[in-house]
Amino acid sequence: MPISNPQARYIILLSVSIGLLFSGLIGYSFYQKETQAIEADLRRDVDDKASALERELLLKLEVLYAIKGLFDSSDNVTAQEFKMLASDFLTRHQDIQALEWIPKVVQAQREAYEQAGRHIYPEFEFTERESQGRMVRASERAVYYPVYYVEPVKGNEVALGFDLASNEKRLKIINKSRDLDLSLATESIRLVQETSDQRGVLVFMPVYDGESATQDKRREKFVGFVLGVYRIGDMFETAVRHTGVQGLNLSVIDNTGIEAAQLYANFPPGQAQDKALIEFSYSKPLRRFGGRQWTLVAAPTLGYVAERRSLLPWVSTSFCVLFVMLAGTYVHAVIKHSALIEAKALERNHALHKAKQALKDSTLIDGLTKVANRRQFDTQFETEWLRAIRDGSSLSLIMIEIDHFKSFREDYGNCAGDQCLKDVAKELSNTSSRKSDLVARYSGEEIAILLPNTEEPAILADKCRTNVEKLYIPHKNSAVAEYVTISLGVLTIIPTQRCDPDDFISRTIAALMGAKESGNNRVIIGDEAIQANQGEILDFKSTKGHAPE
Repeated sequence: MPISNPQARYIILLSVSIGLLFSGLIGYSFYQKETQAIEADLRRDVDDKASALERELLLKLEVLYAIKGLFDSSDNVTAQEFKMLASDFLTRHQDIQALEWIPKVVQAQREAYEQAGRHIYPEFEFTERESQGRMVRASERAVYYPVYYVEPVKGNEVALGFDLASNEKRLKIINKSRDLDLSLATESIRLVQETSDQRGVLVFMPVYDGESATQDKRREKFVGFVLGVYRIGDMFETAVRHTGVQGLNLSVIDNTGIEAAQLYANFPPGQAQDKALIEFSYSKPLRRFGGRQWTLVAAPTLGYVAERRSLLPWVSTSFCVLFVMLAGTYVHAVIKHSALIEAKALERNHALHKAKQALKDSTLIDGLTKVANRRQFDTQFETEWLRAIRDGSSLSLIMIEIDHFKSFREDYGNCAGDQCLKDVAKELSNTSSRKSDLVARYSGEEIAILLPNTEEPAILADKCRTNVEKLYIPHKNSAVAEYVTISLGVLTIIPTQRCDPDDFISRTIAALMGAKESGNNRVIIGDEAIQANQGEILDFKSTKGHAPE
């Protein structure tokens, strides 16, 4: 439908565009609310599974504590006693690969232990695994930690007699568990009795003969370990079997070491993860198990997300688009009959814009540092200069610059540089507390402090330097210190009509440059500044100053 007024056509087009944009935003807001609900469901479901897994791990440790109690209460636990107790637990915890007794055997006891073991298992001997993977007779060593009792025997025959001291990593865990009297778990390993690709973990629980309050006593009284052998996948499946929610890709990660290691995943290793679904991923750290920190990581499948999506975002967007189109048609009809009103509205808008611009031009605050800007500084400097001439009072000026600020921006970026400026300006404002004092951003990197009728400007300047240094803002490549520092130039004058205010500012800046040339992080001042005659500007070419202590 043709429109004679080009401006009206533009307004209609703009209104419809804005309406369509809002329609999309409304639909997107509903979509985001659904996304947040899905994320909340995911966290709740994963927390539920994590709690179930934590309970399962705790039960596994309780089994070891019960068997340890048997050895604590008896000086000589027989294979039959061990079998009776262990079999009872294995009946209730069928996901346990094996429960074992690992005695400490010195070299002189090896033959006796092997002969005693052959009374039960005719082929029993201490064994170890070769680099090729074959099980062979264990080499001679000072101390052995063989698998002496094991339940169930079926499926774990190859573990009988296996010397855990033959593996350096396991020996470190053994010694640490013995010395600290802690139940410790190994990192994920391939079990000697494992026939599939599933990973396992060993949990050592030390047993002592009597009190073991100190490390020396523990080593002296140590008799062996109760050992739990667990297949991680079986433990996980048992724990989450009854949690109900499906459609989650779950993995268990060991974060104990420097590099995280995946212990288990309920999806194929090569399965590609949809990037849109990875954004939903959620990690839940578990309680420490045997001294190791495991984390449950979950990402939803497409089915999990699809179940929780609705048509509401699309329906709301469609409805809003239809409404916008109808509204656009109505606005077109109204605009055709309201040219005069439109002109008045444009005039008001123009006036409002001018008022906003005027207000913006009149602002006296620096947008970044929130201290006075250069315009306010110039205005107040002129006022204070004239007041000092009229009253015969002094006027002091401190010019400040951050040391090696260009290097700071190059090292940490512009955002960090802006933040540094804000922090320094704020600290300078806090240090200069008189209402008559003015802290202003003089230029890009320079900050000025105007001090009317101040008797000790040098003390305030040094206090500013010290307080900024105490902010401890890191500056790794500074030639002055490892933190951000500032250099300051101070000048005081009792002005008269003969004095040039621009020259006063220039010489203050020169004093600042002198501070920087003298090594930075210092204040360049003059001893006779306060005693100067009226109209006299002190010469600060001398290198007197306060260097940092």
